[in-house]
Amino acid sequence: MTKLIRVLFATAVLPGAALAVAGVLEDAWAGRLPDPVATHWSSGPNGHSALGTFTGVALGLGAVAVLLLATSAVTALRRGRPLPRPTVGVGAGFAALPAAVLLSVLVANLDVPDWQAARSGLAVLPFLLGAAILGGIAALVGGLPSPPAPETADRPSVGLRPGERAFWSGRAVNPAMLWALALVPVAIALLPAGLPWQTGVWIAFVGVVVTALTYRLSASVDARGVTIRFGLLGVPWRHFSLEDVREATTRELTTFGDGGLGLRFNPVTGTTAYKVRGGPALVLALANGRTVLVSVDDPETGAGLVNDLLAQRITRID
Repeated sequence: MTKLIRVLFATAVLPGAALAVAGVLEDAWAGRLPDPVATHWSSGPNGHSALGTFTGVALGLGAVAVLLLATSAVTALRRGRPLPRPTVGVGAGFAALPAAVLLSVLVANLDVPDWQAARSGLAVLPFLLGAAILGGIAALVGGLPSPPAPETADRPSVGLRPGERAFWSGRAVNPAMLWALALVPVAIALLPAGLPWQTGVWIAFVGVVVTALTYRLSASVDARGVTIRFGLLGVPWRHFSLEDVREATTRELTTFGDGGLGLRFNPVTGTTAYKVRGGPALVLALANGRTVLVSVDDPETGAGLVNDLLAQRITRID
């Protein structure tokens, strides 16, 4: 299967088939559906639309989404750009979303006397799950990672000699996040009295948890690979074995570049950034063509040790 066929199957055929199924079922069930149909729920159906109008809008939006997705994917392919699996999967799932919504509305209104007697809006959940599964299949079929970039001519090194062992650890802390951790409960206490105290407690709790998980970052390098840890407890964490890494370099990051602070993923470039601040960062070029950025202090030493360990692994005779 050529790359073009794979991309078209993932971005046009799969979500297009979902739209076609939804359209065929709407036509087959037209005599069993009330007109108008319920299209909005709270505790029960509380909104309606004409069947033909709702169907036309849903299928029209889906068709536009499929066209845009397939055109963008083919254009990227022809220009030699990567198509990371998350990008293809999210795009295909989003393009199939109008079909999922339409099918859920049809099922909820099927064989009821009028729209007010429609079933629960929870019927949408299995169809949303179906759209997510479709996106996963599309990602597996149509995802095309970028080819590895040329190796850097002057790679960092720490001069590790054969047989020597070494360990490096770097970290970074964002003091502003620490202040947020201390001030969030105070800010919640000063909110208008109309806010229920339970809501205030939950907002404060979420703020504290998010800050505790993201205000600090550490990375370590040893013979097993590179380990990245976030927050007070070191979770979430990620480990890259040496087999996963092609080379390591360094780079200066801006505070709000690469998606901002925290754990950020760029589905277009395939770059994952672990950031708590701007400034120097360790850059890992992975064997699968993706890039990992880690904003830690003294990244030059970490990158040099990674490269020396990679060189020893390549030249070692087992």
